[in-house]
Amino acid sequence: MKQKKSKTLVQAKHIDLGIEKYGGTENPKIQRHLEEINWKYTVYQFEDGRVLLVYPDRSFGILYANENVLYQEMDKERSNNTSLDNLG
Repeated sequence: MKQKKSKTLVQAKHIDLGIEKYGGTENPKIQRHLEEINWKYTVYQFEDGRVLLVYPDRSFGILYANENVLYQEMDKERSNNTSLDNLG
């Protein structure tokens, strides 16, 4: 049985085709969360629940299996950037 990847790199030539084919729409709630951790992507959520982050110049995207996988990745990033000011 083939296991589904949790995230996949998407080439520029597939971004707009994927958004159209899978009914991708911008998601303001997720976008706000990205901005809070200074991720510079535009977020699209597909009808099947997958989430696509598109780099500002549209040179690539990162496709997440679902919203939960994205939030887990964001939590890892946040914990890796803990400053010394927050440790006390």
